[in-house]
Amino acid sequence: MNDSPIDDYVNQVDKHLKLRGKARKQALDDLRDALNEAVQAIDEAIALTGSPQDYAAALDEQFAADRPRFKTILGMPNSFTRGIGQRIAGTFDPSNPALIIPRVFGLGWTINTGAVAVRLGLLNPDDVDDEILADAGEHLAGSQLAAAIPIIAAALATARFGRRRRETEQVTGKSQKANLIAAVGLTAACAVLLAASADREIPAAQRVAMPSAAAALGTVVAGASLQSAIDPKGHTFVFPAIALMLPVNLLLSYLPIRAALNRSRSSASES
Repeated sequence: MNDSPIDDYVNQVDKHLKLRGKARKQALDDLRDALNEAVQAIDEAIALTGSPQDYAAALDEQFAADRPRFKTILGMPNSFTRGIGQRIAGTFDPSNPALIIPRVFGLGWTINTGAVAVRLGLLNPDDVDDEILADAGEHLAGSQLAAAIPIIAAALATARFGRRRRETEQVTGKSQKANLIAAVGLTAACAVLLAASADREIPAAQRVAMPSAAAALGTVVAGASLQSAIDPKGHTFVFPAIALMLPVNLLLSYLPIRAALNRSRSSASES
């Protein structure tokens, strides 16, 4: 008859134990009893949790594993949830072939510029790994400086909109208070996002995409604010700003990645 794991363990202790006499026997008996009680407690705990399948199903239900990653409202992805950093990183993900992804802020969708870069032949889906992202995250100065330009433009355009708010209200016949507050808030969000890209505690995948996300949003805010200030009923500035979103977002994420890839290949050729 084969010994149980408990018997094996007690026998090994018996071989190494220097204690003698009744104390030795008592110590080994106590050890065996304690181990048997522990096993019984484990068996009881497992019985209480039910079958592995039932427990796994309960966990899935508790943490909503079967639901979509992004909840929807009227069929549209809702990004008013936690995980904004992951959504920002997802705006430039060459490994994800999906072109349309849930947007970073609010309801709806946005473009995965990483997939665009792959479609354009600028990158391969497997080019960007953790090492490349880490290196790109350490060399973001160029993207950060470039991203500051549309953010400054957004601030200036919003200030002009604020000064001409009354004139805009006369033209449109509507209060512009909410629009002005939104413009100020979004401009501030752009600045915060750009500043956060310098925080090395944030994962590199998120940091690399932050300047481009801030610049793209700043571009739209600048166009919309300038439109409201100069010609509230026109589209002269809004449409070009929207058209610039994609190339701005693509370039400011792609360039640091391309530079990191070039450095990696250069180092490999030298070694």
